[in-house]
Amino acid sequence: MFPQLPSLLSYQTRICLLIIILSYRTSTLPSNLLTDCDEVYNYYEPLHFVLYGYGLQTWEYAEEYALRTYAYLMPAAGVVKAVTVVLQPLVKLSILPAHLLSKPSLFNLVRLFLSWSAGYAEWRFVLSAYHHIDPTVGLLTFLFLTPSAGMFHAAPAFLPSSVALTLTMLSSSLHLSSEYIGAIFYGMFAVVCLGWPFVAVLYIPLGLHSLYASYNNRHAKSSSQRLLATSLTLFIAIFFLAFLSFVVFVVDYVYYEKATIPSLNIFLYNAVGSTPGDEETGTATGDELYGVEPLSYYLKNLALNFNLVAVLSALYPIFKTITYLTQRKKSLPVDLIIVAPLFLWALIVFPRPHKEERFLFPIYHLIAFSAAVLLNDVTSFLRKLKVPSIITKLLLFSAVASTTLISRFRINALSSNYSAPLKLYTKLHDSILLSDSTSSVCVAGEWHRFTSHFFLPLNSRLEFVQSGFKGQLPQHFTEGGSAVTSPQKFNAINQEEVERYVDISSCDYFVDLTLPTSSYESLLKSDERNGQWNMIEYERYLDAERTEGLSRVINVPGVVEGGIFEKYALFVFEESD
Repeated sequence: MFPQLPSLLSYQTRICLLIIILSYRTSTLPSNLLTDCDEVYNYYEPLHFVLYGYGLQTWEYAEEYALRTYAYLMPAAGVVKAVTVVLQPLVKLSILPAHLLSKPSLFNLVRLFLSWSAGYAEWRFVLSAYHHIDPTVGLLTFLFLTPSAGMFHAAPAFLPSSVALTLTMLSSSLHLSSEYIGAIFYGMFAVVCLGWPFVAVLYIPLGLHSLYASYNNRHAKSSSQRLLATSLTLFIAIFFLAFLSFVVFVVDYVYYEKATIPSLNIFLYNAVGSTPGDEETGTATGDELYGVEPLSYYLKNLALNFNLVAVLSALYPIFKTITYLTQRKKSLPVDLIIVAPLFLWALIVFPRPHKEERFLFPIYHLIAFSAAVLLNDVTSFLRKLKVPSIITKLLLFSAVASTTLISRFRINALSSNYSAPLKLYTKLHDSILLSDSTSSVCVAGEWHRFTSHFFLPLNSRLEFVQSGFKGQLPQHFTEGGSAVTSPQKFNAINQEEVERYVDISSCDYFVDLTLPTSSYESLLKSDERNGQWNMIEYERYLDAERTEGLSRVINVPGVVEGGIFEKYALFVFEESD
C-alpha cells in the first residue's frame, strides 16, 4: 500500500503532519460532546469557580474529604486568564468582536487547548515511532490513532485520564528517542499533578527501563560509572517528584486552607474504600458506590472506539510471544517495552468492578501503536514467504480503510445523536444574555447533562428540582470555596441531600428531555404561579433505549440512519397579564 518510505522525514514534512493533526483536532470540536458528567461537575465547575468565584461543588471538593487537587485546574485557568488579558484591550477598541470573550467561547478555548496539547503529543509519538521503530509503524500509528472514535472522545476531554493520555504519549515518544530525563519528567508530572495517582502504573515499565538504560550507558566505561549514571537518573526522578509534589501541595493548601494530599485521599478511597473520617463511622464504600460493570463493558467500549485496531492490539502479545520464542536473538524488542504499560494497565484496571470509558484513555495511543506493530510484522512475514506484494498492499489498505470508515461512522452517530445539550445550552446562554435579567435555570432528571456554568451568563445560576434521582447532587460553592470553616452538607456515601432542591415556582427556565417516561409535564403543571411554561427551543436527542439495531452506534449516510429521537427542550415561564 505504501511506497518506500524514507527513514527520516524532512522538516517540512514533519510540520505538515503537525498541521494536519491540529487541523483535524480543531475541526472535530464543533461536533464533539460532553460524555461524562464528572467532567462538568468535578472539573469545569471548579474551574469556573476559580475564574469567576462561583460554580457547583461536589463532595470531592469538600474540605473534610479533599479528593480533588486544584493544581490540575491551574494550567487551564492560566490559559483562559492569559488569553483574556491579551484580547480584552482589542475587544474594548472594537478591533475584535466581544463574543470572543464570552464564557462559551472560553469554554471552547479550554477544549482547544486540550485538543492541541493532545494533537502535539500525537505528533511527537507518531514521529518517534516512525524514526525509532519503523516508518510503516509510524504511518500506521497515525492512521489508526488520529481518526479514531476513541481520540475523538479523549482529546478535548477535561479529565485527568485524558491529560494522562497526552502526557503518556509525550513520555513514550521521548523514551523511544532515548531522552529518558524528559520522559521521566512527563511521567512524574502525570503522577503528581493530575490528582489521579493510578496512572503511576503506566510508568513502572518505562521507569525501570530508564534505569536499565542509564546503567548500560555507552559513555560509562566501568561499573562505578554505570552506578553513578543510574544514581543520577534516580536522583533526578526523586527531585522531579519532590518539586512537583511541593507545588501541588502549596496550591491545595491555598484552596483548602489546610495541609492535605488529595492524591493520597483519592487513592485510599478507590483502592481500599476509605475516606478521611470514615474509618470510625463504618460508611466507607470506595469506588463501587457508583455502580459496577462486567468485563464486557470494556470490550464493547474498545470495539466501538477502535473496532479492528482493538482486535489487532489484542493479538499483539500472542504474535510477539511466538516471535520471541522462535527468534535467535533473545533481547526484548523496543516496541514491547513501549507497549508493556498497556497490558499492565489492563491487568490492573480491567478486573476492577467499577468501570468507566475514561479509564481506558491513557492507553489509547498504545492500542494504535501495538496494532501498527503487529500489522507491520505480519506483512513483513508475508513478504518473507514470497507472498505477492499486491496481497500485502491489499491487507494494509483494507485494515486502514475499514477502521477509518467505521470510526467516521461512529463519530457521525455520536455527533448527530447526542450533541443536543451543548447546542441547546449555547442557545440558552444567548437567550438569557438578551433578556438582561437575573435568571434561574432549573433541571430535574437531566442534571447529569448540564454543560457547566460556562453556558450561563454571570447573572444566572443552575438549580435542581427534585426528580426520581435519589443520589447526592452538588451544591453551590460558598464564598470560601473548599476552605469554608462552617460544616458543609456533604457525605461520601452518595446519600440524597434534600437541601439541594428548589421549587419549580422559583425557576425562570427549565431544561429536560421529553422522553415518554419523563415527568416534566406534571412537574411544570405543578407550578402555582399565574402563567404557563412554554417550549421555546429544542434539539434532537436519540432515545437509545427505544432505538434498535446499528442506528444506536453508527451513522452511515443513506444506509444506516434514523432512530427514535426525542426533544432536548428548553422551557421558559411566561407570566399571564
